[in-house]
Amino acid sequence: MNRLVPTSAESLGLVRVIVQSVFLISTVSVSYSSLAVFPVTVLRPAGVMKVLPWSFYDHLFTPSGMTIFQVVTVVSLCLSTAGLFTPLSTKSSLILVFLFQGLVRSLGHFNHDEILGVFCLGVLAFTPCGDAFSLDQKLFARQKERPTFAYGYPILLMRLLVAWLYFSSGLIKLRVSGLGYLNVDNLPVLAIDHSLDNLHGTAFRFAFWLPHIKTFLPYVMALVLLWELAFPLAIVSRRLRWWILGGGVVFHLSTLFFMNIFFPHTLAMYLVFIDWDVVAQRLKETMQDRTRRANDGSLPLASS
Repeated sequence: MNRLVPTSAESLGLVRVIVQSVFLISTVSVSYSSLAVFPVTVLRPAGVMKVLPWSFYDHLFTPSGMTIFQVVTVVSLCLSTAGLFTPLSTKSSLILVFLFQGLVRSLGHFNHDEILGVFCLGVLAFTPCGDAFSLDQKLFARQKERPTFAYGYPILLMRLLVAWLYFSSGLIKLRVSGLGYLNVDNLPVLAIDHSLDNLHGTAFRFAFWLPHIKTFLPYVMALVLLWELAFPLAIVSRRLRWWILGGGVVFHLSTLFFMNIFFPHTLAMYLVFIDWDVVAQRLKETMQDRTRRANDGSLPLASS
């Protein structure tokens, strides 16, 4: 475990801050009440959303109901990000974010950007992510003695979730389309189709360049397919990790400009691959070095 992931309470606590703050930012930046302009009858609840009675949706799917829902979600995410009442606030954040995502999907908008982050919220909700880097630690100082495994396995699980997302994507392409996925017309048609619809927040037109270079696109698609299938190597190899994650950044920026599809939540989850113990140690050593040099007179102190 120690060779694969950081195993300190501080690392897991910092991952909690990252994941929770991603959803806090996205929750603050959208208007929940705008969903209520639709009549509740347009909802088509799927999965566990069917368990909730229609009377619940009748009360929730109003401007005031959605505003209250958003305020409660923001408060919960603020608490879980800060690490206050963490065992409770992380679970409430998971439920509230899951409910909002279910509402959006019940309106027919399906994508797979946020789902990875939701799974990570689920991992954090049932692990000791508030033992460090949290207000609980400062205010209550009751961190339990736990084995390092308790902090390492949640981070490993989240890395496995990221890797499985990409590996399964490549696997599905091969299972459904086989080598036909590499057809020269496949990517141009798909990219132009996405560029012509009106369900995206951007309207780039780079997709219309692709037919002019389509003879080279099968090689690009084959490279992307190999990258997806190789993503699990980022878990076990630090040397390959940065190449794989860097390839992911390039890939998602490409889908933004050529297909008007972006995955900010998925990209943010790449941060779980950073060894935060190493980062913290290097920052500590840098600060100690600066202090030592300042005391020795080799580093001028800022004048008042």
